[in-house]
Amino acid sequence: MRKLLTIFGLALFFIVGVESVKATGAGNSHLTLPRILYQGGNDNPRPQALRSLLAQLSRRTSIEVNREPVALNISDPELFRHPFITMAGDEGFDPFPEKDLKILRNYLSYGGFLFIDDNSARADSAFSVSARKMVSALFPQNPLGKISRDHSVFRSFYLLNTVSGRSIVKPYLEGISIKGRTVLMYSSNDQGGAWSRNKLGHWNYDVIAGGYRQRQLAIRLGVNIIMYALTLDYKKDMVHLPIILERLRRYNPK
Repeated sequence: MRKLLTIFGLALFFIVGVESVKATGAGNSHLTLPRILYQGGNDNPRPQALRSLLAQLSRRTSIEVNREPVALNISDPELFRHPFITMAGDEGFDPFPEKDLKILRNYLSYGGFLFIDDNSARADSAFSVSARKMVSALFPQNPLGKISRDHSVFRSFYLLNTVSGRSIVKPYLEGISIKGRTVLMYSSNDQGGAWSRNKLGHWNYDVIAGGYRQRQLAIRLGVNIIMYALTLDYKKDMVHLPIILERLRRYNPK
């Protein structure tokens, strides 16, 4: 019964997203990666990162994407129309109000996914301190932990045995899981800096130490994170967004 309710909750979550995309005329399988707005700090340190990653995702997989940037407040009802949201920064920021934490907690509990990217390229940065306090307030009984190398995120599309980024501050990802599903992932390695490319095709930021291969591994990791977040059973199976939406529509009570 619990599994059935979970599936039904996910179905409703994604069906709402489908109807929203239809309403905008973008088609029912176009993926957008909204970034979360917050007070204080710098919530958009890598302005072209998500557009660049979506371009890579479109080129490397069968997922159709909407590359136009979208920024949302946690309290925006549009939040629940997206299965994947991001949060980035390179400075400290103000604590989230409790009402926003409650909304975000519900979003993650009912099928959403949050990726947090520290773009400072510094260990124990001000952004890291603020973000970890936010995550601790979000799930006080479920602290961030290292994501093991046998996690599905390392095989959701590419087979990876390393964690990359623009600067390798920590050779691992961190995350929070709820009932076997990882709902939040945290990177200290400035993934967005490695993904970011301008309209002329030039990379915006130099990769520190690793060069071309390090950047490519960071892109592959970004693709894997998205594919993991869009996996229906969050375990070993990997299906693209159009297939997920088709399966979930079968649970539509209409």
